[in-house]
Amino acid sequence: MFPLANTDESRMKNVIRLEILGREYSLRSDEGEERVKRIGEYVNQKIQEITDNAKTVSTLNAAILAALNIANEFFELQEKQSALTRSVENKSGQLIELIHSAMKRG
Repeated sequence: MFPLANTDESRMKNVIRLEILGREYSLRSDEGEERVKRIGEYVNQKIQEITDNAKTVSTLNAAILAALNIANEFFELQEKQSALTRSVENKSGQLIELIHSAMKRG
């Protein structure tokens, strides 16, 4: 989504400016501007929550804590998605068995 070191930045189409904690960042991305800005706002909000609740936290520590919180949310969503996928697969298997049973009887 955003270029890292040693990547071909020329392939990235959009230059998008974000403000996070009062600092402006210019990012190159293939993603749409609205999406990148929503992501930036989300990150800014998470960092702001940390700095609002901890009076003596540095910007770097706030960013790291926010990144950990975002990563935790990500892993929780992955776990929920995996559980949902397993549930759908199980129910699909049960339905297939019911259909096969009905076809054999009919």
